[in-house]
Order: sequence, then structure tokens, then C-alpha cells
Amino acid sequence: MQARRLEREFGVSFEWLSYELIPDALEWSTSTPASPPPANKAPTPSRFDLIKAADGVVMPAAERPKQMRTHNAHEAVEYAKTEGVADALVERLYRALWEDGETINDPVVLRRLAAGIVMDLDALDDAIRNRRFEDKIIGFDEDAYASGVYNVPTFFIGGEKYAEQPYVVLRQAVKNALGAPEGTSLYSDLAFPAAPVDRPYTFINMVTTIDGKSVSGTRDESVSDLGSKIDRLLMRRIESAADAIMTGAQTIRATSPAWDPMSPRRIAVTRSGDVPQHAAFFECGESYVAACESAAVEPFGQTQVLRAGRDSLDFPLLLSRLRKEMGVERLLVSGGSELNAELLRLDLVDELFWTVAPKVKLGHGLPTYAGGDPLPREALLRFELMSEQVIGDELFLRYRRRR
Repeated sequence: MQARRLEREFGVSFEWLSYELIPDALEWSTSTPASPPPANKAPTPSRFDLIKAADGVVMPAAERPKQMRTHNAHEAVEYAKTEGVADALVERLYRALWEDGETINDPVVLRRLAAGIVMDLDALDDAIRNRRFEDKIIGFDEDAYASGVYNVPTFFIGGEKYAEQPYVVLRQAVKNALGAPEGTSLYSDLAFPAAPVDRPYTFINMVTTIDGKSVSGTRDESVSDLGSKIDRLLMRRIESAADAIMTGAQTIRATSPAWDPMSPRRIAVTRSGDVPQHAAFFECGESYVAACESAAVEPFGQTQVLRAGRDSLDFPLLLSRLRKEMGVERLLVSGGSELNAELLRLDLVDELFWTVAPKVKLGHGLPTYAGGDPLPREALLRFELMSEQVIGDELFLRYRRRR
């Protein structure tokens, strides 16, 4: 889907607005179907067909229900918004309709598709049955036209409307809305030294306040407002340069439930075995949970468990397995503070990417770029500055370990 692709590239998010093509109040058409074209007439592609071809999209040939009602599907998506998982459900609905030809208005089908994403399936059923969100669902034609929607999908980007556009047009619209300078090529073509033979080349990326805090609210709250849209764009570029991304389970909880990193392999690190299984982090690509032998965690969905260490996670062993068994040469670590600190303490980090946001948090006991116990003076880790760039009021720094 174009929206998902834009979100992944630019680190933005789209809100799904429900427009019901065939409302229940609309009578089925009883008109005579149009006559088929002459057998010798060359096929004429629609604008939608041309857009798909331009984007390299091939639609499956599944038979789909004709003139299907969709109100229940919209109710399900509106409920999913209350749990912060609408994007993941929309993607499943899209695939169920276009790839599998399912009747996505069927409550039984909706419950099955929502399983593993929506936490409270009974509440979902209740919302569908009682039409809890009916006032949020806009029906065609007049109500949609009044909103400027004449085609689906219609994108609202930067105050402008875009209907049935190739990805290149939508991409430029997002760039314009972000206000990113056209000359901002920072991190667009990242290169790294060769990985060691026993572990991946490892780099951390974090954003902090001027006083070094890596949170904007409490420790358990979302940090999505700490950096700017430009910071999120550059984060995507760093992610796309990695073979795998590793992050702490708590960091996944503190980010958007729809966070879907660019890296095709994702590793969540946990000591307790408690991971947010319904996060989009585990939905796409190859996903793993890294834990010690004694941690109470089992595989779930398509997510596998990587064991390293008996009673505590053995990071040198874990990174060795990533390098030798899985072929990971470039590993991005995205926090949190304690995970960063442990890898730094073990001298397993080669580079640091650091965005300094123009904000001051203050406070004792809050997470920073790296926490943990302090190193003695003689063991301080030395880094050299590789690049620095100011964009707006943010400072983007890249450091490399002196070895």
C-alpha cells in the first residue's frame, strides 16, 4: 500500500478515514450491465491500472465479492484506532480482500483478521454489532463530495488532496509537507567499514534533549514527539542501511504500536520474557526475541526466539550468532538506554548516531543516551566525530569508535 510505503520511507503516519462506498441505505443497482466491448478492440487500461503499472504493482487475480457492503469493516478499523493498531488491521483487510477475495464485512472474518492485533476481540465484536462508530464513517456520495473526496483512495497531504496518484507524486507531496530541503542528503548513502568476523558492525541511533534525556514524558510514555519529522526521515535512512535492527522490549512499548522499521530483520531484547507481541514490530519481515535460557518466553506467530546465555543475556554470543548464523553484517541498535549502555560497556559498538533536539527535559533518574554503571576514568570509550549537520534547530552527529 502506498500509505505504508510512505510511512516507512519518511517516518510519517497517516490517519485512516472511513469512507463507505456502498452504505447500507444505498439500494443495489438493478440496471442492465454494460455490453462487453467488441472482441477485436484493444483493451483500454484505466487510470488506476496505469498507476499500478507505474508503481510496479501487480494485483492478485482473486475473485472478490461484487458490490460488497463494508460498514462492519469500517467499524472494526475505527475500534482498532482506540487500541492504536488501525494500520496493522487495515493492511490485513487489504490483503484479505485483494489477495484472498474474502468478504471483509463478515464479523466472523473480521474477528479472525483482528486476532493477534486487537487486544479485546469481544469489544471489537460489540463495536461492530452496535455500530459504535457510525458517526465517524462517511458515506458516499454527498457526504464524501462535501469533504472533497470523489475517488478512493484520496490522500490529504500538507493541506492538498491527491486522488489515485503514482507513488512518485505522493512522495514529492510528503517531502514538500515536511519542508525538508531538497539538498538534505544526510545519511542517504551511508557506508560502513567491513564487519568484524565475529560480530556485526554495530551502530546506535538515538535522539535526546539538549540535557541528554531520551524521553519527553515519563519512562513508559511515547517518545514520538522528541525528534522532528526530519529526525524521523533520517532515522528511516539509517534503518535502511542496516541488515537488522535490535531494540529493547520497553522501547517498543514506548514507540508507536505501528512502528515498522525499514530493516527486514528485527530483534527485540528482553530479560523478563515480557514483550509486546501485538506491536507492528513483529508483523513484517523476520522477527526474533533475544533472551537468556532461563527467560520465560516462547515463539509466537512468526517470531522466533534466540537464546544466548544461561541466566543473563550473553551479548557477545548473541552478536556472534547474528553474524555467523544469520549473516548480519550491519546491526542498528535503537535503545533503550540500558541496552545501549550494556553494549557500550562490552565495547561492542562501532558508531553512534545522535540527534540533539532543541529541548530541555531536566529530572533525576530519567533514561539518557546510555545509562548503566559509570566507567572508570582510565576506561572511558573514545570516539571521533565523523560528521555534523544542523537542520533547523536540530543537530545531527555521527561518531566512530577510536580503536
